[in-house]
Amino acid sequence: MRDKFSDRGVKMSVTRIEDPTWLGEEAKRMSAELLRKEHRGPGDTIEAAADRLQTRLRVPSAIILQCWNRPPREMKVSRWMAVFRAHLQEFGNRAEANYEEKRNDTQAHPVLAGLADFIAGKPSRQPEA
Repeated sequence: MRDKFSDRGVKMSVTRIEDPTWLGEEAKRMSAELLRKEHRGPGDTIEAAADRLQTRLRVPSAIILQCWNRPPREMKVSRWMAVFRAHLQEFGNRAEANYEEKRNDTQAHPVLAGLADFIAGKPSRQPEA
């Protein structure tokens, strides 16, 4: 019998943001989110939703469909920039509005709210007295 221990599943994995696989997974996630928002429900097809995205956001539908169908390793990195730009155009303003809404409604300690402002890159607001 074998007494050696295999440590393949024990090692910690660190993902770097310039890793093409990580970028591919992000592109897949972003394109799926774009398609989920654009899809109109039963009777609508993914191809039709991708065509509407192409018309509205100027991202080629072929790239959206590649992100939908292929694993991240099989796609070219240069093609993903259109997906990143379209996702930012579609969802970027919503994140700013959500942050402002949560920030205005918070009852958190002023130090924590100031830290959240710092992380978000916003000027720190003084608590109202």
